[in-house]
Amino acid sequence: MTIPPTVAGIQSWLDQAPNAERTGDFRAIRPERMRSFLAHLPTPPAPCTVAGTKGKGSTVRLIEAAIHAHGRATVSFTSPHVRTVMERWRNDGVNADPRVIAPLCDRVEAIEQTSGLRLSWFERTFAVACLLAESRPGCAFICEVGLGGRLDATNALDAAVAVITHLSHDHREILGPTVWHIAGEKLGVARPGRPLVIAPQSHVVTIALRHRILPTIPTVWVQRSVQPFILALTGQHQQDNAATALAAARVMHPGLDEATARAGMALTTLDARCQLIEHAGRRLLIDGAHNGPSLGATLHVAHQLLRPGWTLVLGTAQDKEIAEMQAVIVPETPIVRCGFSSPRARGHNDWPQNMLQLPWFPNVSEALSATSGDVCVSGSFYLAGEALAVLGGSSTSSTTGQ
Repeated sequence: MTIPPTVAGIQSWLDQAPNAERTGDFRAIRPERMRSFLAHLPTPPAPCTVAGTKGKGSTVRLIEAAIHAHGRATVSFTSPHVRTVMERWRNDGVNADPRVIAPLCDRVEAIEQTSGLRLSWFERTFAVACLLAESRPGCAFICEVGLGGRLDATNALDAAVAVITHLSHDHREILGPTVWHIAGEKLGVARPGRPLVIAPQSHVVTIALRHRILPTIPTVWVQRSVQPFILALTGQHQQDNAATALAAARVMHPGLDEATARAGMALTTLDARCQLIEHAGRRLLIDGAHNGPSLGATLHVAHQLLRPGWTLVLGTAQDKEIAEMQAVIVPETPIVRCGFSSPRARGHNDWPQNMLQLPWFPNVSEALSATSGDVCVSGSFYLAGEALAVLGGSSTSSTTGQ
């Protein structure tokens, strides 16, 4: 099999595998199959593995920028993607070229055929990332966990450095009902004797983490920086992500120069993280926030950047914590419910009873056409991606990060 060296060709090959991101059924995730598969691959460099509830994508991007600013090669693996699957693999801070990725997909397919190990959609993307990192000796390999930590495919590799970003409730049906359970699952990416970097946390999460970290794991507790970071990513919470990224980069790259790292981080942007778009006289803030704390941070930015009278276009997956999201929305905020193209999306009747009277549109194009004035689109990366496709991504200014 020869996979065409195009985005469509790579996407088509991936789509032949079961995709829990589409179905929302994560019950089968385990790292054992990935470990068995990796035994057939050349050994990739030990990664910096980034777990957490929110801020993972931004933190990976900022680590990448801090290290690459020193001239070191970087390979990054992130999820989900917003516009194109090529966002999941990055070489030196830019999306990998399909002509580089397609041959790696061919190698994964060949190993699947000979080993009898059939990977899931996400496992295939991670296997490709491992091959990409292995092909670049001396690179800094940075991996974002897909879901949780202990059970995720990325945990098939022993992290050289583990990072825990902000923790809160998400995927409780898989990770457990409380932050105590969630902390334990996220800490599954840490390894004895190897550094663990922990972002600033709430008091209750800090207590849970302190009780669950093994004494054999050297831990760096990140403090909020006295010197604010100058960032293209907007939102106060991005300051914590930047401080966490700088601490992780220091561990990964001995001799790191903070001024050089900060200069690289200052240029970092990321789609669908409070991305401000000027379009037809309107301001639209596009974000993938999909739990309460993330949406709260997004709405804080919306109040700062959008003009009075703005509308929240909200669309979420059925497995998301909608009650926690409702709790952070100011009561007088105009809300429009919106669907998106995923079997996990909330349909017209899949919302709490007290939201069913709100206007409903099956897609973001119709929602934007039916509203006037400024708009904040949030609740899902799927929805954010569709909004960016409708708007064409014109005049973008990337901010926050969930």
